[in-house]
Amino acid sequence: MNRKRAIVFVSLCVVGVAVTSAYLLHVKRRLAHADAIAAGESTSVARTPVDAPVASPPTPGAATPDQTTRAQPAGAPAATAAVPEASPQVARPETRRLFYRHTGVDGHYGQVAWLDLADRSVIHYVDSLRCEVVYVAGGHGICLSADRGVFTTYAASLFDARDFKVSGSFELKGIPSRARVSIDGSLAALTVFVSGHGYTTLDFSTQTLLIDVASGKAVADLEEFEVRRDGAVIKAADFNFWGVTFTPDAREFYATLSTAGNHFLVRGDIAGRSATVIHENVECPSLSPDARHVAYKKRFNVNGRIGWQLYVLELATGREIALSEKRSIDDQLEWLDARQVLYSVPSAEDGSSPSTDVWSANIDARSPPRLFLRSAYSPAAARCKSAAACTAAAR
Repeated sequence: MNRKRAIVFVSLCVVGVAVTSAYLLHVKRRLAHADAIAAGESTSVARTPVDAPVASPPTPGAATPDQTTRAQPAGAPAATAAVPEASPQVARPETRRLFYRHTGVDGHYGQVAWLDLADRSVIHYVDSLRCEVVYVAGGHGICLSADRGVFTTYAASLFDARDFKVSGSFELKGIPSRARVSIDGSLAALTVFVSGHGYTTLDFSTQTLLIDVASGKAVADLEEFEVRRDGAVIKAADFNFWGVTFTPDAREFYATLSTAGNHFLVRGDIAGRSATVIHENVECPSLSPDARHVAYKKRFNVNGRIGWQLYVLELATGREIALSEKRSIDDQLEWLDARQVLYSVPSAEDGSSPSTDVWSANIDARSPPRLFLRSAYSPAAARCKSAAACTAAAR
């Protein structure tokens, strides 16, 4: 009997040693994996995992997993949970990142955030960048920020979308409004309110600059461009430009020109320092990836109140398509793909919250708008000239 007990005791000891060894090996591997992740990513990025990606955006009013409900409460430290081991650390050529300004009322408010559109299970926060407006393309980004001290000041920062290091910055003359980067990453554009703070009246003044990303220097102020309408040069003291969107070759752009209460779509030639009026009642244009359509907001005045409806202009024919979104939208749209646009909507209809959500709409105008991402503003699909360029920019 004693011999049997001894055998049982020895067996239990062997099993215990084996289990302990296996556990220690597992811990060692997990620590090594965490070190590898930390070594390969910018230390300014905090990551918040979400239980599961949303397979498709919901229809209005439908219950849906909230991608930002895992954000920390106001005042809490930034999330540092690791990305699940199955998540890719380097984006594949067929994936694309969506950058945006996080607007959740929590410790990440105002930070630049991004997620992988192929796997939206994790939201990444860039602790080093807090912006009023952000945009990313061609591996480069622009952040328009506000420093609200005794006197509020504003600045623009250019950054590398791979490691989020700022390559240049400069002061702005007014309140940030719109920003874009060309698809090759060579040029950026920004609009600020020099006076006034919104587009709901005509009592404002803007400045719109084109920036060389490599040098961080302004290369053009749109008010210096010669503008033609029906072949004749036009000029007025009340000219205001805003909402630049670059053509794929970064040689031209579209923008809004406001004068005498009218809002024109102009096509600009950067080298020629000239622009031509091509359509009326167009604000905040956004050129589609295939350069065939311009999405924009169209102004209406109903009983003395200004509102906007979303439209798409077919450039080849001049045909206008009214989108299915019927709320008044004050935003510069972003193209998610050749058939779908993104735009921001206040989370609370009565304006009681500073948070906004991103919605999507198809340009076929048949399907209803859909909630795309909560607690987000200023979305940017981070396109590059090629899939290979996007992959390199994601490393």
